[in-house]
Amino acid sequence: MKPRSRVLLAAMTVPFLLLVHTGQPQAKPDEAVEGPVVVDAETRERLMSDARHAWSYFERVTGRFAGLPAINIWRQGASYGSYDIATMWDTGSIILATISARSIGLIDERTFERRIDSIMKFLDRATTTYKGAKLPNFRSNSNTGRSIEAGYDATDTGRLFAALYVLDRVTGGKYKAEARMKAWNISATVSDGALQDIKGGKLSPAQSNIYRYYVSHGYGLWDIPHTPPYAGPAPDANDAARARFLDELRSIGPISSEPSLNEIVELGGSPYARVIAETLDAAQKKRFAETGKLTSVSEGPIDQEPWFTYQGYDLSRNDETAWTVYSWITDKKWATPEFAEKFRMMSAKAAFLWFATYPSDYTRELWNAVREKARAEKFGYHAGIYETSGKAPTSIDVNTNATILSAIAYLLNDQRPLVEIELAGD
Repeated sequence: MKPRSRVLLAAMTVPFLLLVHTGQPQAKPDEAVEGPVVVDAETRERLMSDARHAWSYFERVTGRFAGLPAINIWRQGASYGSYDIATMWDTGSIILATISARSIGLIDERTFERRIDSIMKFLDRATTTYKGAKLPNFRSNSNTGRSIEAGYDATDTGRLFAALYVLDRVTGGKYKAEARMKAWNISATVSDGALQDIKGGKLSPAQSNIYRYYVSHGYGLWDIPHTPPYAGPAPDANDAARARFLDELRSIGPISSEPSLNEIVELGGSPYARVIAETLDAAQKKRFAETGKLTSVSEGPIDQEPWFTYQGYDLSRNDETAWTVYSWITDKKWATPEFAEKFRMMSAKAAFLWFATYPSDYTRELWNAVREKARAEKFGYHAGIYETSGKAPTSIDVNTNATILSAIAYLLNDQRPLVEIELAGD
């Protein structure tokens, strides 16, 4: 262990213990607390401050739909430029952010209803058809709902399914999510049990990678027939089953904080999500112990071309190259060690997710770091902190702030997933 990491770990121990009352089982350094965490008054106040700041992003609405902010914004002179193309992943995130804000009292019932109603109107407009089948559209203008790129993305829409399921449960079916699901002919996108995308008017197998377990969960919530993504025994059944599943993960590609931690926060998780999260948690802490680098990997925007990266941990590698940084566009000019080093990021939303789901001295330090350096002057949080420069990217995005809100709601609601929260009326 490097000297800096020894000092930081020692300094982290006392602040974490403030999270729990006397009599609550106390965590050893770098270990998660078993059972619900009792948040003390000071930590609760800080979390609520974070939530209010994250929600400020959603209050900046400029289009016709009162519930939808821009998908990405950046400072442009005295005002802000914006990226206004929404996927169904973005839309699901916005629904979950609105539920989270209501659950912790950031907005009242009237505001919640107005925003959710407008999101439903957006979904009514943001549709496409395939051989007569009505489907959620791939990419649509968040201000108008008009199609920017017609098609269907199974991975993005799987998140929307999860969000609509949560909405249906916490509101007693008020927004008719089930009827909306029946109006879409999702079965037309499943071929011989395999989830399909529709791009360029043609079906092709969905490339969900590590997202496959979360996406399958979303489809399963609505009883959409499809082949499960893993044929082996539940990975938490025993050591042999866990080892077999980890072998499967090595063949798929890098694991990341999302969407496994999202699944825990939103739906209570699954054996797949838990094993992925526990494996990554151990790897991130090991990297910190060896290098002194705080690590919370996830997907997210960067502020230069190619504008978006997927960052994770490759179980098939045994050195620092296991911490991958992949561009969303396949191009050899971005597949270099220099690119990875420049844009490797401690993800802000992942830091909040880790602190909420696996609270420990280490994850509290992640939370403290992004609170200090990734908090935007206005409108929420930047995507994270670049590891090399120590600076935040200049842009601010909807998924970062939505996920932060969901993580805070999970923690402040006694680590109950969003699907189990009862939204009180005014």
